[in-house]
Amino acid sequence: MSTHNEPLLAFDHVKKHFGGLFVTNDVSFSVQQGEVLFIIGPNGAGKTTIFNLITGFVTPDEGDIRFEGESIKGLKPYQIARRGIGRTFQIVQPLANMSVLDNVMLGAFAHTSSKHEARRQADEILDLTGLGKWRDRMAGSLPLAGRKRLEIARALATRPKLILLDEVCAGLTPTEAVETIQLLKQLRDRGVSAIGGIEHVMRVVMEISDRVIVIHHGQKIAEGTPQEVTSHPDVIEAYLGARLEV
Repeated sequence: MSTHNEPLLAFDHVKKHFGGLFVTNDVSFSVQQGEVLFIIGPNGAGKTTIFNLITGFVTPDEGDIRFEGESIKGLKPYQIARRGIGRTFQIVQPLANMSVLDNVMLGAFAHTSSKHEARRQADEILDLTGLGKWRDRMAGSLPLAGRKRLEIARALATRPKLILLDEVCAGLTPTEAVETIQLLKQLRDRGVSAIGGIEHVMRVVMEISDRVIVIHHGQKIAEGTPQEVTSHPDVIEAYLGARLEV
């Protein structure tokens, strides 16, 4: 377990290359308990690779990743999930031929073998995420906004201490994005730390993040509050010479 001086997550001088290309080149950052950190950057900057490194889908070539003070480098994705790291995926992947309720119950089975308890936890999460009215619908029949919420609900069912949100607002209407912001604020109130990877939905970043890091060509080029980062010259240049839209 981490002490109060130890960050919840420490991503320490991590390098990962595929062939001759560094997709993550000596990147370091940390996440404190209860903090909301966003990782932003242009397409292909390396954000999803960072998520895959944290969750064990990819192993670092150099550096270390620590969660609650213990290295998770080299662990399998299911081992990392059981330690308390959940994630959503940029391409939503519900089990389309199962109900919304059953999708969320599957996540709850990570911590309980009781069907009754898994259903109780799933019902609570469905109410939190606004999916209760769709609990009996087939997951594949949900609109995009519903499937995105189901991704969050499934991740929450694993009882994460840290949740990685991969472009959770991409493709949503402005109204749906605002509703998602409100949901993410509730997660924070429940003590769930979050790392968000959102490319261009800066309104989400500005409203709920404590800190933002900017990745470009696999390297960290800026770090600070949302206000500091969006006025940083290197960040403006990385986003095609235009001030980031907020």
